[in-house]
Amino acid sequence: MLFLAGDDADAKTTVKDLTAAFGFAPVDLGSLREGGRLMQLGGPLSGLHALKQD
Repeated sequence: MLFLAGDDADAKTTVKDLTAAFGFAPVDLGSLREGGRLMQLGGPLSGLHALKQD
């Protein structure tokens, strides 16, 4: 699983498509303001490792 956040919708689509092609499961967390908080050090998703299963 790969968490991503950003304010540029086109860029996020590009990253999601590229990472999915490499076998990751991209999860869009929204904008940098909201999604970034979830991923920052000490946030609920900080350091979380998850595996995609077929």
